[in-house]
Amino acid sequence: MLSPVPTAPSLSAGAPAQAPCQTALVVEDEEPLAVLLARYLERMGCRVLYARDGRQARQLVAQHGAEVALVLVDCGLPDISGAELCGEIRTAIPGMALLLTSGRDQTALAEKFASGGPAGFLPKPFCRADVENRVGDLFARAA
Repeated sequence: MLSPVPTAPSLSAGAPAQAPCQTALVVEDEEPLAVLLARYLERMGCRVLYARDGRQARQLVAQHGAEVALVLVDCGLPDISGAELCGEIRTAIPGMALLLTSGRDQTALAEKFASGGPAGFLPKPFCRADVENRVGDLFARAA
C-alpha cells in the first residue's frame, strides 16, 4: 500500500533516467496505477508524493508545494474532477507542470492548462517509456 509520502528507496532496479524534477505528486485513486507511476518516476530519479483524491492532493500541495515540480492528475478522481483540481493547483502555484492521465482522450483539456505553464496528457494504458517521454517533453517545453 502506498503511503502519502513514500520514504523507501527506489522501487525499481536499474540505472535511473535523468530526473527532470526533484519531487513529483501523483494523484491517482487506483493504487496499482499509482504504484506503477511512482516506480517509473523514481526510476527517473524523482521523489514521489502520493494522493488518492483531491483532498489529499490539496494537503500535499499546501505542505510541499515549494518542492513539487510536477503533478500527475487522474481525470477521474472520486471527489473532484482532474480538471478542477488542476485549476486549483495552477491558482495556488502558477506555472506548475501538470500531466493529466485518463483512459479517455483529454488532450484538449491538457491544452487548456498549457497556457498557464507546461501541461500534457498521458493516455492510459501507458508504459515506462510513455511516462519518461511525456515527462521529458513537458520539461523540455518549459525550458
